[in-house]
Amino acid sequence: MYCTSCGKEMRADDRFCPFCGKVAPVATSYGPYGQPRLMRIYHGRKIAGVCGGIARHYNWDPTLVRIAFLAAWLLHGIGFLAYIIAWIAMPSEEHYYYAPVR
Repeated sequence: MYCTSCGKEMRADDRFCPFCGKVAPVATSYGPYGQPRLMRIYHGRKIAGVCGGIARHYNWDPTLVRIAFLAAWLLHGIGFLAYIIAWIAMPSEEHYYYAPVR
């Protein structure tokens, strides 16, 4: 894990950056290979954050993902069902970042 302020590498269990002293994030949204985890986004979501989460995971434009879901819904009827299933199956980002600090 890297500090978002100074860019130096930190251990995963550090609560503060040992170089600049900034608070470390509560959890990381990156998987073991440096790719963002497949999670529903919290900020910038329109309905549930499914399309934004898929777009961030694959580094795509969120608007194109939303258009693809809409087209799949209008053309085949599967887009709505796929969105609902993804809404239920994908974890929410807010549980990782916005847990109360004690």
